[in-house]
Amino acid sequence: MSTHNTLDKICVAIVICSLVLTVLFMNGEALGITKIVDDDAEQNSDSAYFTTNDQNGSWDTTDAAVITLTGDGASISGNGAYAYDGDVVIAEAGRYVFSGSLTDGSIIVDAHDSSKVWILLDGVEINCSDDACIQVDQADKVFLTLAEGSQNIVTSGSAYSDTALSDGTDGAVFAHDDLTINGSGSLTVTAQYSHGISANDDLVITGGTITISAVEDAIHANDSIRIKEAAITVTAGDDGVLTANEVENGYLYIESGTLDITASGDGIHTTGDITVAGGEINISAVDDGIHSDSSVYVTDGTVLISDCYEGIEALIIDVSGGDVSINCEDDGFNANGGSSDMFGGGGQMGGGRNDGTFGHGGMHGKGTDDGTTGEMPTPPDMGTEGMSGEMPTPPDMSGEGMSGEMPAGQETGTASGSGQSSADTEDVETYISISGGNIMIVNEVGRDADGLDSNGDIKISGGTIYISLLGSGSNCAVDYASENGGVAEITGGTIIACGASSMAESFDSTSTQASILYNTSSAMEAGTTLAVKDADDNVLLSWEVPCSFSSALISCPEMKVGGTYTVLAGETSEEITLEDVSTTYGDAQGGMQGGDMGRSGMHGGGMRPDGQR
Repeated sequence: MSTHNTLDKICVAIVICSLVLTVLFMNGEALGITKIVDDDAEQNSDSAYFTTNDQNGSWDTTDAAVITLTGDGASISGNGAYAYDGDVVIAEAGRYVFSGSLTDGSIIVDAHDSSKVWILLDGVEINCSDDACIQVDQADKVFLTLAEGSQNIVTSGSAYSDTALSDGTDGAVFAHDDLTINGSGSLTVTAQYSHGISANDDLVITGGTITISAVEDAIHANDSIRIKEAAITVTAGDDGVLTANEVENGYLYIESGTLDITASGDGIHTTGDITVAGGEINISAVDDGIHSDSSVYVTDGTVLISDCYEGIEALIIDVSGGDVSINCEDDGFNANGGSSDMFGGGGQMGGGRNDGTFGHGGMHGKGTDDGTTGEMPTPPDMGTEGMSGEMPTPPDMSGEGMSGEMPAGQETGTASGSGQSSADTEDVETYISISGGNIMIVNEVGRDADGLDSNGDIKISGGTIYISLLGSGSNCAVDYASENGGVAEITGGTIIACGASSMAESFDSTSTQASILYNTSSAMEAGTTLAVKDADDNVLLSWEVPCSFSSALISCPEMKVGGTYTVLAGETSEEITLEDVSTTYGDAQGGMQGGDMGRSGMHGGGMRPDGQR
């Protein structure tokens, strides 16, 4: 009996102690108890993409080791680092401040795999002829901070050593592990071999003015690239920004800041999702402006693609906000799910781009309106410094019921061809969804191109969309997989989509907002004003269309079934009564209405060297 009493007392004591400890844990700071924090532990924040440490570009340097680079060595005050054979090696977790120059050496982080390392660059110039200038061999995470007002320059040589190559080093700034770049100073990276900034895991950039020139990719990471508040300018011999993880789908997330890209490949290319949640992106690319093997989401911010082959290409393209402007040679939006019937691209036969050649990137001429080759016209001015030309005049939205304000507002696949989508989608979801934002797509050279091209559905429920393609050839302003059961539905928003009439497609009868597919009796010249008035002579919408056109797909919330509207195209005026939710007026010039027979195998497509469209 006494044994049982003793056990009972012990159990009660344990319960009481547990309760006391719980109270102290939850209210310790209020009771004056100091909380002990591991200084190297990563701190979280309210953001799902950026930790507190990621965003702290002004951390305390009081106890940091101070390292002055001296050309072929370094002067070190503090613990955790040592100089060896022209390099500086950081061997322990902690904080380090660097200044000075290295004529042929590197800053190397080789610490325990659980270590967090903070490096402040306060005016450094590092040259390394055969390896990365800053390299992370081992750590848990490295924070590379650009000191306020500092200018930091790193330049790598054109050929890396066998040791570097065997280690997989492929950037002027290279990390085997997670790397964060923050602060408010500047960093200039010149990569004469391979990539500019490269990370095997996650790369986070939350500050600084960063300029990168690279013979291959400017920014290259495996798992993810996340950008906030930085001002980044890149020039790339291949892709501007790339995530490469094909197993777990490396993704890109942009929240704010500016990203200016000039690329000989794609502007941005990822295996996983791309999310533009803010900021300003300016792209001039030889191949696609933005390409994801999965999905592209634009929820806010500005995307200006002044030059590209295709504008945005992915399985799923979803725009719910922001401003997107594209000047392209082929499709503006290409949702490319499924496999092709032939040649890896939407089932089209035939040859190349406007001049019948294959490929991209200086390998082809630019088609002109009469079918001859010529120079690409000066791209429209997208409203950003450094871009030439003039952007088409914004549409007049001042009619009754129109305030003049624009409405506000995550999969692997192969590239599809432009034109009537005929791919077998093989149960792979692919679509274009537009529920907000402002979109303008202009193609002044394509003769077999689409504005919105989906191998599945196109669904528009909001936003403002303006598309201008040439009015000749088989250009189709809105193209979807109608021959495979796909639909193009509009339930809200405003659209004027102009192109050629021979393959033009209307919105589906399942739409709830009325539309007109207006085919002109003769081709309208570039610069023609297209307008729609209601029965009371109120202008519902008006646009000076940049390119010639022979067909226009028009819809806005004020258009109703049963209503009579006047469509004006230059000097031509037609009174049209909307008998159905999807009304077609006029005959196609020189071809079938879209949806009658797809374009599969009917025309030259324009394939890239990899067999894709």
